[in-house]
Amino acid sequence: MTLSLFRTRILPALLGVGAMCSAQAAVQSIDLGAAAGYSGFFYHDVKQVADVEGRLAVGGTLATSGFSFGYRTPYGVSGPSVVVGGNVKLGDGAIYTGPATNVDTNATIGPITEYPKQLGYGVYAGANTSKSYLDLRQQANVVDFGAARTKLTALSATLAGQHANGTVESKWGGLYLTGDQHSDVQVFTIDSSHLGNLFLQDVKAGASVIINVTGGGAVSFTGGQDGQLESLRDRVLFNLVNATEVAVNTFAWGTVLANNAVLKGAGHLEGNIIAAGMDGKVEIGFEPFKGHIASAVPEPESYAMLLGGLALIGALTRRRQRG
Repeated sequence: MTLSLFRTRILPALLGVGAMCSAQAAVQSIDLGAAAGYSGFFYHDVKQVADVEGRLAVGGTLATSGFSFGYRTPYGVSGPSVVVGGNVKLGDGAIYTGPATNVDTNATIGPITEYPKQLGYGVYAGANTSKSYLDLRQQANVVDFGAARTKLTALSATLAGQHANGTVESKWGGLYLTGDQHSDVQVFTIDSSHLGNLFLQDVKAGASVIINVTGGGAVSFTGGQDGQLESLRDRVLFNLVNATEVAVNTFAWGTVLANNAVLKGAGHLEGNIIAAGMDGKVEIGFEPFKGHIASAVPEPESYAMLLGGLALIGALTRRRQRG
């Protein structure tokens, strides 16, 4: 092989492969956009919902009774605790906002005991047939649900394209997700039929965790969730690209991104939920997603490939000089 041939053909190919490896290995950031400020963010209709600890955004019609919304909204957050892009029909219940004093609304999990609840308000764009005592104000275009869905669908596809750097093993009646103990972004790929009894381990503290769930149709969170799922709950994201229904029938940790699915079930989700709609009694906790991925960093394989190429250049150059 001549030095000229290596420089003009082989080296560019190595650099290209290295660049592709780096691009595949990392996402610039996980940005939930307009949905980031809401515990529940739904593009279409929502009914039967009873408990949303943070703020709620509904692109279609919101119809339910016996509800409690927004009581863990953080101190200092202004604006509506409920945003409805269509009609609203609320029976008995209450809409809250953040506390009057600067306290941490996310200090514990579950019903509020540490500070008095403050009443808040909601907005709607269509018709209002709710209980008269609720503070509901007609206001359109607070959230652009169409633009949000376009952006979040693209994000879901990007995350689904990330290669897994964690291992998945079915054993002892559960699915064990094992990290590599050093990656800032830990990616797992699991089948939609294996969302029961999850155990997360060996993930670097503070890492972002992407759990890509393959398969479509109805998906169900069941059984227990253990290991690091609780401690990393604000950095765990379940990415369900093709699911049309998501049932939460257990106590689940982490954010769920399911742009095409309807949320059902009667469990508790301690994290954000982004979905097409909702028809169930799932409790949605207040656990804002904090996972953020910095700029892409080449993987060790990419570095090794580039260093090998540079070493070969040096060898060819020395050989040419001796000749």
